[in-house]
Amino acid sequence: MASSVSELRAAMEATLTAFLENHSVAVRTKDASVLSALLSPECTRHLHPAPYVTAYPFIKAVETNAEYEARMASELGVMEEAHLEILNIVVDPARRKASAHTEFRVKVAGREDPISSEFCWYLDFTEDGTKISRVVEFIDSATSALMIEEMMKEMHK
Repeated sequence: MASSVSELRAAMEATLTAFLENHSVAVRTKDASVLSALLSPECTRHLHPAPYVTAYPFIKAVETNAEYEARMASELGVMEEAHLEILNIVVDPARRKASAHTEFRVKVAGREDPISSEFCWYLDFTEDGTKISRVVEFIDSATSALMIEEMMKEMHK
């Protein structure tokens, strides 16, 4: 039993780490599908805090993989560089849940300095831990709002 629990924990941690790293890969490749590569087909994404979501009508509080990819495709177009640093990870194989605290630094076209935002992630996993079945994302509202404003300027040039 201990071996299977440790194998599940390792699978979940590998999936979580790759999912988070895919945010930088998506910026580099300009491919929004990378953001859903490790998500189950029925996965939903939940974005918080609510006031941030309410401030931007083009962002939905709950999105499917396809909805998220469609929204991110245009945003990726104005992101020049990105680096995601994983600050902390907690994995609970018994409940098939994990959380992470990350810092995402993005260089937006038309802006000299990168913007740095913190995110907290709460994830549910499939039985084998190789896919994510639910994503709950809490964002740094202040810096993410700045990032969106900067991206919108570039998209509307």
